[in-house]
Amino acid sequence: MSEKTQWLQEVIEALEELGGQATLVDIYNKVEDRNKVDLSSYIDWKSQIRKHIYLNSSDTDIFKGSIGDNTDLFYSIEGKGKGIWGLRSFEPKGNNVDLTEDDLGFIEGKKRLRQHIYRERNPKVIRMAKEKFKQENNGRLFCEICGFDFYETYGEVGEDFIEGHHTVPVSQLEEGQVTKVEDIAIVCSNCHRMLHRTRPWLTKEQLKSLLKK
Repeated sequence: MSEKTQWLQEVIEALEELGGQATLVDIYNKVEDRNKVDLSSYIDWKSQIRKHIYLNSSDTDIFKGSIGDNTDLFYSIEGKGKGIWGLRSFEPKGNNVDLTEDDLGFIEGKKRLRQHIYRERNPKVIRMAKEKFKQENNGRLFCEICGFDFYETYGEVGEDFIEGHHTVPVSQLEEGQVTKVEDIAIVCSNCHRMLHRTRPWLTKEQLKSLLKK
């Protein structure tokens, strides 16, 4: 295996173990913990990680491939310069599926829930929903319910931040049913919490009507 291939594979496997998304610091620590590469032979081994991420991400200025091709492996979670990266091809395994508030209250237990999410939910769907929303709204991300825009309020620290709400609870998914982009609502943190205040959950329209009173 060439040095280039070794480092690229190492970054991919580290991100897979971290759940598909991680900060550069977390990736550094994971590579150290894995101990699959002789780091002592490098003056600055962390630069190897950054280089192989940047060379294989269309979110950077040094990427030489085409968007979406087989070299476009990584994406920036919160925009350039934030140091948080994701693996485009990541698929969840039973032991690395993160539970979200949208999944709480599942009656069949945490282990069964994780297996269900693994089978039925695509971990890339929220990212795809955000990208689609930005394309349809001149590059902006704002709450579909109250209109709150994190970037307008907080500046750079709020850029590209928003939450994705699964409008169909995982407990209601039928066998073989998968979450589609259309099943994701783009919402702020406050509205996301309010959607979950009742059982069954409020719909976007119901919460909007409460705001108008």
